[in-house]
Amino acid sequence: MNKDLVEKYHQQARQEKYEVVKSLITSKMKDGEYISSHLQIIQRYVECLVGINVNFDEELAIDIVLHSLPSSYDPFIMTSHLNNQHTTLAQLQNLLRTVESGMKGKGVAYTPTTTTTTTLVLAIG
Repeated sequence: MNKDLVEKYHQQARQEKYEVVKSLITSKMKDGEYISSHLQIIQRYVECLVGINVNFDEELAIDIVLHSLPSSYDPFIMTSHLNNQHTTLAQLQNLLRTVESGMKGKGVAYTPTTTTTTTLVLAIG
C-alpha cells in the first residue's frame, strides 16, 4: 500500500512538473504588455518549479526569459548575445525595463551600459 501511495504521488508530481514547464517555455509576452507583468508571470512558474524541487541555473532562466519576448525585442536579444557579457537575471530585468521605457512604439534600440544589481526577481534554486 505504501508503495502505491509513493507511486501515485510521484505520478502527480511528474504531471504537475510537466504542466508548469510547458506553461513556462510556451509563455510569450505580447506586444504592448508591460515587461514587469510578464516577468511576474514567469516568476510564478519558476517559484512553482522550485517548490517541487526542480532546479535550473541562471543562464537557462535568462534564455527562457529572452525566448519569451516578442519580436520587437529581437534587436535587444541579438545585441545581448553578441555582447557576450555575463548578465544576471537582476541586470537583465533592469535592461529590459530600460529598453521598454525607450520603445514607445518603435523598434528596440539597445546600447549596453553599466547596470546596477537590484533584488533578484526570479528565484533560482
